[in-house]
Amino acid sequence: GGCTVPFADLPYPEQPLILIPGTEKYWYPLDETREILVPTGAPIELACQQGFRLFPTQRSITIQCVTNSTFSFGGSSYPMKSLACTSYWLSSAKTTQARCHNESVIVNVGFELADARWVNVFDVCYDEQLYHTHFVRHHMNRANGGYQSGNPRPGWYQGAYYTGVNINTLYTVNRQRETIATILNSQARADVLVQNTTNGIYMARGHIAARADFVYGTEQNATFWFLNAAPQWQNFNGVNWERVESSVRDFVGKRDLELTVYSGTYGVQKLADGNGDYREIWLDFDPVEGRRRAPAPMLYYKILHDEASNAGIALVGVNNVHVPVELILREYVLCKDIGDEVEWIDWERKNLTIGYCYACEVNAFNDAIGRPHPQLNVAKLLTSSGGKGAVFALGLMLAGLGLHALLFVVRSSALRA
Repeated sequence: GGCTVPFADLPYPEQPLILIPGTEKYWYPLDETREILVPTGAPIELACQQGFRLFPTQRSITIQCVTNSTFSFGGSSYPMKSLACTSYWLSSAKTTQARCHNESVIVNVGFELADARWVNVFDVCYDEQLYHTHFVRHHMNRANGGYQSGNPRPGWYQGAYYTGVNINTLYTVNRQRETIATILNSQARADVLVQNTTNGIYMARGHIAARADFVYGTEQNATFWFLNAAPQWQNFNGVNWERVESSVRDFVGKRDLELTVYSGTYGVQKLADGNGDYREIWLDFDPVEGRRRAPAPMLYYKILHDEASNAGIALVGVNNVHVPVELILREYVLCKDIGDEVEWIDWERKNLTIGYCYACEVNAFNDAIGRPHPQLNVAKLLTSSGGKGAVFALGLMLAGLGLHALLFVVRSSALRA
């Protein structure tokens, strides 16, 4: 019995938040199968920013499972697909009093409900002076292996951040060329380094925490804050780093892990001018005013931390497709490379044209980049062995014996938004 709601049966495209009733937590699928399971009679909460199509004055409703994808509300039954909002959810960003690396601020990105509850999606460590995000902290579990696909891609949000500049303009290919020509004092050199969107030799608005690292379309749309972006060479972004991100999702699903993830950037990349001298690259650069903001980072990284076992790994990508391997090994590989031990990523990790990649033990990498995560003291390496797969298999067997609802409640209580 109970309700099984495939993602295809969710309201679309104006999707409500799907919540554990009365909480600030999403109701997630149990695994990567893209199905929401709800025991018969159990309640779930749907929340809209401006009201529902069927109930325009209601911003939150609690519905009960009837069967399949049918739920009851107010004495009537409705297919889940009919319970759409009148508009898309727009996420919010709020700067907190908390501080992080180098006196940067913690910014929460999420959704504010009508009753003042806050559904957090991720936290950002943001440098207000340099217009630079050190890292984004979020969570992943087995459901992330089956993220909702086909969600309309929104525009990017600047909000109240990056005062005095239009950050989107700084990312345009022509503006990149102009800025790099100024930095390197060579238009010819800039024309070689920044080419066009067809061949991928330009810097994209690279997600720091990937859109697909979040399960629901509402969460995915929240990743389009410029706070969650940095200049990233597209050939690296679209090939090796995408392989890292997709492999992480598969790894989390197959291992049945619950991870805290720190997706971050480090350093300022350097490009050679016409004389072979390397200069730092910034998107917002004015030599007259002495302004250097919005750096193009040297590195992208993902630290995966399994808090339950205190195991972790740091996956690192070189965000520079224009430097020789000798320079990468000397200046970009900051700790002992254990990438050959990571057999669960399908990458060409030493291919310079699509982004050289490597892996390190968490503590060694954290130390090398100035300890932006001072709370981390990871005891062991997160490997492809072990995990909770056996426990999950037992859960499936018991579910077949009619105990699914009990397992569901126990498992759901452990899931984090």
